[in-house]
Amino acid sequence: MRQTLAIFVILAIMLVAFLVVIEFTGDNGNADRVNGTAVSFKPDGEVEQLSSYDTRRMDKQKGLEKQLQKAYKEGNHSFDNPFVKVDPYKVAPLTAVAKFETDKPAKISVTVEGKNEKGDIQRSYEDLKTEHTVPILGLYPDYDNTVTIEATNEAGETRTQSFTVKTGALPDDFLTNDLVTSKPSKMEDGLTFVLPSSRYVYAVDDKGDVRWYSSLWNSHIFKRFDNGHLMYITKEKGQNKYNEILEMDMLGKVYNAYTLQMEEHPRTNVVHHDAIELPNGNLLATVHDLESDYVQDEMIEIDRETGETVRNFSFRDIFPDSFYENYDEAQADKNDWFHQNAIWYVNEDDSILVSSRHQDLVMKMSYPEGTIDWILADHEEWPESYDKYLLEPQSDDFKFPAGPHAPMTMPDMDNDMSTNDYILFDNNIVITRGDDPLSEQFSQAVQYRINPDKMTVKEVWAYGEERGKDLYSNIVGDANYYPDTGNRMLTSGYIDVGGDKRNSRVVEVSGDKQAEVIYELVISGFEQKSHRQAYRALRLPLYPEQEWNVTMGE
Repeated sequence: MRQTLAIFVILAIMLVAFLVVIEFTGDNGNADRVNGTAVSFKPDGEVEQLSSYDTRRMDKQKGLEKQLQKAYKEGNHSFDNPFVKVDPYKVAPLTAVAKFETDKPAKISVTVEGKNEKGDIQRSYEDLKTEHTVPILGLYPDYDNTVTIEATNEAGETRTQSFTVKTGALPDDFLTNDLVTSKPSKMEDGLTFVLPSSRYVYAVDDKGDVRWYSSLWNSHIFKRFDNGHLMYITKEKGQNKYNEILEMDMLGKVYNAYTLQMEEHPRTNVVHHDAIELPNGNLLATVHDLESDYVQDEMIEIDRETGETVRNFSFRDIFPDSFYENYDEAQADKNDWFHQNAIWYVNEDDSILVSSRHQDLVMKMSYPEGTIDWILADHEEWPESYDKYLLEPQSDDFKFPAGPHAPMTMPDMDNDMSTNDYILFDNNIVITRGDDPLSEQFSQAVQYRINPDKMTVKEVWAYGEERGKDLYSNIVGDANYYPDTGNRMLTSGYIDVGGDKRNSRVVEVSGDKQAEVIYELVISGFEQKSHRQAYRALRLPLYPEQEWNVTMGE
């Protein structure tokens, strides 16, 4: 009797377990896989190693630094006759380094004289010392730049020395930058850095003059690490694929380098749209899955110290099979069903924002667990099991984003801790879901206010619709919020201006309901399908705000 009862209990447990599995998998395969439990990013030990640490650039750099040290020592250099080298690492032509000694310990400031009012670019170094290696940023191209170095010792005694730094012209294939509007007193401080889909990253000042660029090829990714260095994606000379992530400074000195091993993959961008620095210092990057035919739907975490891949995550793990198996919209021939184009880390609750152009959605999810918090997308074409994740508009005329890019968090804007504000670029081109008659009529930067407890969303600010087709970009785009001024900046990167010609517009506006245009730059000189358009634009100080102690191999 007891044996029969035990068998009955075991069978009952198995039946319950079977029903639980059915509940969590549902009729759509993995459609309900996110319900109840998190979808974990695969941890170290279970991950295909796509990344590795690469010392080749640093090894080559050591040779350059030895040459610089030799040239310095062979000259009779002093504060009155400093050693000056333009483009010391041969990747940042509008930079230089000055090296000299002072008789007494002194703090140093360096100024590049501007061509116009407020055009000076200055940086001070407060450490008192006698040996100085000073970076010089903000030189004009093809120009005799006046540079002034000031040394102040502990007694307050100051000496100054001015000299001329000659630079070469911009490359022949450099894009054209035309300033439309500039109101410097209302602009967020810094220079406007233009990030390409392919080729040069560069920075222009409030007059539209180029003051920095890198000759290294770049695609999509350029941002500052917490230590002030740059995250810069590039490729080797002769290499078609963007497969290197560099940590370098504004002079072009490389501190860390990582190579992605995807030689057989057909796409030219291995890290295709975005990468961020995580709070633990590691990198989280958008990549392709080598083990499937699908592209642009996977992320990997790269150990900053070792270069190893420590986690990976596929969006096919949390969406219905039908989303990718039956996808027949833009770039379906490339199996590009998701097309992730952004990652933004939300420090307050250890989550990330991601945007998917081809699913017309922005999503917030925990990291590294992968639990969905909410989805901002039209409610069309979703299984019922996803209803609990879809944000509900608070007005009947609400417009969902379509083909969106670049979501980011904003500070509390309404003194209500139950809501969160976000800004993104709405390209406004419906790819998969939504039958919006406004689609393809304009693009815009949009600020949304989301209540995650009530799962509601409303639009509180937007700019772009009033510009119509003149600001419409069917691909690429960016939106940023700047806290010092409250300004917002959008990049409409691929505007049809007739024939094969395209241009990009970077527009900084006030946060008023009737937004005032503060700054506008038109970027031209590229043709359709050239991939030379502006992908994003950022307002950053030219010198990093962090402490920057430059050495040349000492």
